[in-house]
Amino acid sequence: MKYWIMWFLVSILVSSNSNAVCTESGRPACIVVHDTNNVEILVSNFGSFGRAANGGPGCFWPKGSGHSYIFGAGIWFGTIDFLTGDTLVTIGYGPHGGETEFVPGLENLPPTHPDAIIYVYPDNWPAPITSFPMAPTLNVSHQDSWCAFNDCDSTVHMPGDGRPIGIEVYQTVYVWDLPNLEDIVFFDYEIKNVTEHKINSCYIGTYLDRGISFDYSKVILNDWYVINSESIHVDNFVYQYHDIYTSWDSCVVGFDLLQTDFDLSPGMDKDNDGIPDQYERDSSYYVNNLSQSMWDVDRDHVPDWRDASENPQIGLTAMKLFTLNLDPNKDNERYMTLAGYNFKTGEYCPFDTMPPEPDDMRCLLASGPFSIKPDSSIMLVFAIMFANWRGIYQKPDTAIVLVDKWAQLYYDMNYYRYTSVGEGRSEERTENNFMVLPNPVTTQGHIIFSVPTSEHIKIKLYNVLGQAVKMVAHGYFAAGKHDVAFSVDYLSSGTYFIMLETGNNRRCQSVIIK
Repeated sequence: MKYWIMWFLVSILVSSNSNAVCTESGRPACIVVHDTNNVEILVSNFGSFGRAANGGPGCFWPKGSGHSYIFGAGIWFGTIDFLTGDTLVTIGYGPHGGETEFVPGLENLPPTHPDAIIYVYPDNWPAPITSFPMAPTLNVSHQDSWCAFNDCDSTVHMPGDGRPIGIEVYQTVYVWDLPNLEDIVFFDYEIKNVTEHKINSCYIGTYLDRGISFDYSKVILNDWYVINSESIHVDNFVYQYHDIYTSWDSCVVGFDLLQTDFDLSPGMDKDNDGIPDQYERDSSYYVNNLSQSMWDVDRDHVPDWRDASENPQIGLTAMKLFTLNLDPNKDNERYMTLAGYNFKTGEYCPFDTMPPEPDDMRCLLASGPFSIKPDSSIMLVFAIMFANWRGIYQKPDTAIVLVDKWAQLYYDMNYYRYTSVGEGRSEERTENNFMVLPNPVTTQGHIIFSVPTSEHIKIKLYNVLGQAVKMVAHGYFAAGKHDVAFSVDYLSSGTYFIMLETGNNRRCQSVIIK
């Protein structure tokens, strides 16, 4: 019997409670729910997400409504075998039966090991460092989860078609319960090459089996929106919506590939920042050739040579649409689809603009090609987000772009992921959720904070001389999370400080005004 069937059956046992955390010995295959904010989404430790243990849908919005938008999803990873030239694709979700070719844990850790489970903050966080030295020890969001899985077990691969590539995947999911992030879930995948050879011609993708048959799936590539006098840049984004009105289908769903592998070519400067591509990740080049003001241009406390958002990336290279009867179900067909080809005709058409005949629709978002050296890894980060648009905006993309703005900002400013102490995350960023976004501020900023009880609060803006230049807020705030907007009109460019006072407690954070 294939192991993927066993994992699926075991997960039924451990997920009868939607908030299940799998800690029972001998029951490593887990499905747990993220539901801290307005999204309910199920994630597993075997490569799939958005699918319930009983085979039903596993992503609902808004929370408690029962409106499902993903019937099943998972990551796909493809390569060309360096010895045989065969195309190999490992899938985390297959639409014909929820198939997966991943097993829980690490290559050298049996999938039945009691530690090969999902760790959720605060329930059983963090993962034991003895089994998972690469796992995070500090939480970042209000409901982090972390797990590891791999494709190295040949018995779980489809008979006669596939075999292991030799990768481990470390999956982190972040969910914030903040006003601007309550409709967003972040997925962070680190894919590691655990073979002794370089893996070439790689593609990675996210396969989505949508819970309802959306009429339209559209791609936004490197475009600008002007909404409420604010200019918003969208680099690569896919959104889906239904064109026939019901109370359910007024939703628009968005998918943003926030981080893919780097797109660096010696002798070129693809992001036009004055730094040749070959030096974008070279700290010595910055120190020896650039002024210190250029070491961290977005002032997020992460040096640009370690800040993925400041380096050219491959981005979204394919968005393919198909139905169940036209689904790629062999490795060669899947690899062609990941690479942007029509596997039926061989035609290269990376971005499908017209859906197939009305049917149960599937979608694949992909990025590549790239290579991974032995014992090295690449990152894939994406966000899933939701918004209502009908009766609010004339077009669905207006609504979802406004949500994506915050997802992109959290990624760009490294708030969404812990990097290292004193760099990717600082105490003034995380203490009681006190932060300023965006930073730098050009026209309007937001102060996001929370208080445990109703309190009288003052928020003031000070200049570098310690002079108060603006009273941002003054009054009683109820217990919970708050988002206070402030204008910087008529203020000179430079460094300022936001001071939040609650009784005898004061918190301060610097902010740049441009």
